[in-house]
Amino acid sequence: MENLLQKLHKNWEHIQLAAAIEKKNNIKKQKKPLTVLVSVSGGCDSVALLHLLQRQRNLFDLEPHILHFNHQLRPESAQEQDFVKSIAEHYEIPFHHKTAKHLKSGQSALQESAREWRIEESRNLLNFLGGGFIATGHQADDQIETLLLKWLRGTHISNMQGMQWTNEDFIRPLLNFKKSELKEYLKTNKLTWMEDTSNQSSAYLRNRVRIELIPLLEELTRHGLHSRINDLSEQSKILRKFLDSNYDTWEKSHKKQASNTQDVLHIKVLEQADDLIVHEILHNFITAHTGLVLSFRKLQNIFDQLRKDSNLWEMNLSQEWIIKKSGKKLCLQQNKEK
Repeated sequence: MENLLQKLHKNWEHIQLAAAIEKKNNIKKQKKPLTVLVSVSGGCDSVALLHLLQRQRNLFDLEPHILHFNHQLRPESAQEQDFVKSIAEHYEIPFHHKTAKHLKSGQSALQESAREWRIEESRNLLNFLGGGFIATGHQADDQIETLLLKWLRGTHISNMQGMQWTNEDFIRPLLNFKKSELKEYLKTNKLTWMEDTSNQSSAYLRNRVRIELIPLLEELTRHGLHSRINDLSEQSKILRKFLDSNYDTWEKSHKKQASNTQDVLHIKVLEQADDLIVHEILHNFITAHTGLVLSFRKLQNIFDQLRKDSNLWEMNLSQEWIIKKSGKKLCLQQNKEK
């Protein structure tokens, strides 16, 4: 097994992290330690990230801070906060914690609400500290879960990509580390972590993917799942780059032919475009003006209707929106009967 410190160093230097950090940290050509706000839940991944960064803090010239989120959703939440605080005290790292007062077990879209809260609070604290980066412990197994969930929920193949190494204020230095590697590292160095019992609950789709689906796929691919998923992600990136480039070219060529109103698309501007680009045009047109993210099946239904001779039809996009063809125009309208 490759030394994890060496692996982290390679990530820092070669996978866009160092370049992004150098650009952000030297705006005024001032050399100072980089503030890195490490999000630590107390679980295996984030604890391993913290220990690895702590061991490399002088080499990377870091000033680490620890941020812990207490969601107050489980009995052990207070114990986890105390555990993370004890790590901060051991290493003499500034400790920050945020406590959720608006999250309730069983509420609608709980995980998404919690995620948005963590992102907002992380950025607020980072700004208060004067800038830097927020490091999270997402790793290779998380990437597989993310991509499989996208597939299960019906995303377009051009969006079958996982989390990025850098994303605005966030960095993810462990994206090519397997969870098994991180656990072995912690055990070898006699370091402890806390298991989140909710990770075993079948109430969450992500947990079922991790516990039931991934082991089966690992068996069927003869432990080649990581490679298969990475190949799919890379192909998806190539397709996405192709679509973005061709859409930009189409938009520049047909901008003057497009309607001045936001909710109308002239069908004549689609006539010279390839089918793939027509899909992209329709998707961008609908999403930009309604905020909807359509399934491929819904998008294909619209595409098929356009290929028919009928000059007048309409289709429900959601309870709030309708798309209709009237002559040579596609129009978006809010559904007055909702």
